[in-house]
Amino acid sequence: MNLRTRRVRMGRRKVVPIPTGVPTTDAVFLLLRRMRAPFVVLIVTFTVSMIGLSLIPGRTADGKPYKYTLFDAFYQVTMTVTTVGYTEAPHPFTYAQRMWMTASIFMLVVCWAYTIGVIFSIMQDSAFQQALGTQRFRRKVKGMREPFELVVGYGAAGQAVGSELDRRRRRFVVVEREQERVEAVWTDELHADVPAHGGDGKFPATLGLAGLGHPMCEAVLALTDDDEANLAVVMSAALLRPEIPCIARCVDKDVQARMEEFAPTAIINPDDRYGGYLALQLHQPGTHQLIWWLMDNDEENLPAPHPGLDAGTWVVSGDCDFGRMVAADLRGAGLEVDLIGEKDPLPVLDDVVGFVAASANDLTNLALAEQVLAANADVFLCVRQRTEAYRALVSAMEIDSVYISTELVAREVLARVLAPTFWQYIEHVLQQDEGYALAVRDEIVAYCGRRAPEKEVVTLDKEGAPAVVDWLADKDLTIGDLLHHPLNREEHLELVVLMLAREGAEILSPPPGTPLRVGDKILLAGASHGFSDLRAALFYPATLEYVVTGSHVPTTWLWRKLGRRQGAA
Repeated sequence: MNLRTRRVRMGRRKVVPIPTGVPTTDAVFLLLRRMRAPFVVLIVTFTVSMIGLSLIPGRTADGKPYKYTLFDAFYQVTMTVTTVGYTEAPHPFTYAQRMWMTASIFMLVVCWAYTIGVIFSIMQDSAFQQALGTQRFRRKVKGMREPFELVVGYGAAGQAVGSELDRRRRRFVVVEREQERVEAVWTDELHADVPAHGGDGKFPATLGLAGLGHPMCEAVLALTDDDEANLAVVMSAALLRPEIPCIARCVDKDVQARMEEFAPTAIINPDDRYGGYLALQLHQPGTHQLIWWLMDNDEENLPAPHPGLDAGTWVVSGDCDFGRMVAADLRGAGLEVDLIGEKDPLPVLDDVVGFVAASANDLTNLALAEQVLAANADVFLCVRQRTEAYRALVSAMEIDSVYISTELVAREVLARVLAPTFWQYIEHVLQQDEGYALAVRDEIVAYCGRRAPEKEVVTLDKEGAPAVVDWLADKDLTIGDLLHHPLNREEHLELVVLMLAREGAEILSPPPGTPLRVGDKILLAGASHGFSDLRAALFYPATLEYVVTGSHVPTTWLWRKLGRRQGAA
């Protein structure tokens, strides 16, 4: 099984600006264009009212004739329009003037009503709403100040990835073609305000609008259910931002071949991957158990091992692409496999050790599973599940292995995105023998229990471990020193060191006596409170000295001074 990370091409072939414009109309421009007619009608009516008032003769209080100047008429009409008659200035109106002002009021009220009606019409216009949404999305992405992942496609896989990223307080931006899924981003119970845009990720301008050129964009995830769209995303990322990782989902072999030409970080073909994991489970059940457990983000318990699955015949039911791929993977693993159609009668299952219900219909797969369980309950049963609609039925049947393509994609994407060092560890584990995996599994269970452990990379630098950096300036420190509990150094932290990365080299499961250096990256697995206890030693010199030497050092400057004076005396 080859899960090796692909080499990412560095540097653009030709530097070109990343487009950020999308074919939408600016909201202000759209508003002004639609308001042109109401404004013209309003201005003309106002002008007619003002000129008419200036032409009608009036009389002062002592009976002398006068006429409004244009400025007086403008003032009177303006005051009348906005307040509907505040006063009659500078002299009381004549009957002719009052009649004209009455007509003017009715004309202007009609104009205002027309204008307000047009405004309400614009507010309900879908194009105007889209323009407003695009501008709001652009402002949100432009204002991102934290590293974020650009997720293209918010289907089941994208939603699972986004939910886990949000749970770990990681920021992400969503581009999704279907508006219902965009609205799901807004209605999901996410901690952060996630920018989401309803656009087609095939277009570079859409990706540019979503932050492809943003300096804080640290990865692109092409997770749509359209292979051609994912190919377009990979092409855009490879040509416009080749320095950032790009992970894509793909099922079609031909599209996958074209995608590989652009050297994305990883292409995840879930149908093909499942057969590989199944073959690994047959020959190295301990290794499969360990990596599946470590890649679990749902805090499930340690899965049960299934040894002996390679000692007998397998049956794959489902004459489709997925069924043929699984059968080929099993045959490639050296097994005898019978591939049958989902409508074919089941063969005799007495000597069969494994059965894969691989058709494209969930109900058919469930029916096949029930038939197999009735014929031979000892068969290792695998079922393909394409939708979430029948998850409860699948769970009730206690099937040994359930294949959900979106779940497998999300699991691998998260393993790669959350901690690239962790994925390097997975790749190394696959190259080890079964004994190594069993030893690591047993060590994690002994210190941390059977629940899926959390994974975290600790970097020994000024930002991640200032106390350790100061200590290493003139003293030695080993991995085993850091794993003492900060309250009782006789206890071991609920953590296990999986790998030490140093200057481009990786050391699997380094022994406790391994000396540490500034710049080392330590991959650990364990309970969440184990990481909290470890941080106390990483950040506080007094705690670090206790876990290393067992000496209690005062934490304040005054007590340390007094302690040194007493020691000198």
